[in-house]
Amino acid sequence: MTKPYQSAETKKKQVQTMFDGIADHYDLLNRMLSFGIDRGWRRRTVDRVLRLHPNEILDMATGTGDLAIQLAQRIPQAHVTGVDLSEGMLSIGREKAQKKGLSERIDFVSGDAESAAYGTERFDVATVAFGVRNFENIPAGIAGMFRALKPGGHLFVLEFGMPQNGLFGACYNFYFRQVLPRIGGWISKDKAAYTYLPDSVREFPYGERFVELLHVGGFRNGGFRNLSGGIAQIYWAEKPSEQKTVLGK
Repeated sequence: MTKPYQSAETKKKQVQTMFDGIADHYDLLNRMLSFGIDRGWRRRTVDRVLRLHPNEILDMATGTGDLAIQLAQRIPQAHVTGVDLSEGMLSIGREKAQKKGLSERIDFVSGDAESAAYGTERFDVATVAFGVRNFENIPAGIAGMFRALKPGGHLFVLEFGMPQNGLFGACYNFYFRQVLPRIGGWISKDKAAYTYLPDSVREFPYGERFVELLHVGGFRNGGFRNLSGGIAQIYWAEKPSEQKTVLGK
């Protein structure tokens, strides 16, 4: 299991420490290191959620709230609950939501995907943007989101992958493993955090393997779409509706 730091602490604790430490630089580095493409990826995720007209949305591993804010802005009837391990990231998310006049429609709550503290069978939709690979136990995290969704609810996951196209894949791999950690480490003063990023992406079971994990976790109708040549993927799946018993006469 890839962890941010070389210590005996659990991955969950290390991820919390890492994001607390880089929170002040996180948004700037996201824009710089993705060349702003991450905004379009989130927008396409929101496009899919928008079609379902949800009233209650769970945004797991919400970070500084970028996806939660987009969801609240574009789905005016929805209430969004953003959950994250890092209080440092949540604090920035609250400030951003307040500046945009969305504080009453977005709750930022400390927690993780394995916990049901944020609600059981409460949400119409659950989303995760670039957070699943940080789960200490991915199947347990999937199970937690499954519990949080209402029967018939939908899950959308936006996550990094590794491009398979020859020249493009080779160039991206060089940037991701050699350039990004140096820039990220220099600005954030935490080189380990931006060395962990490519390592965690390489370890993540992206593509069909992740869809299979969703099905094993009880979801159905799972699928995915590559974005930007495979740099990222949008995954989707549905929690089965309750089976209705038909009574005989």
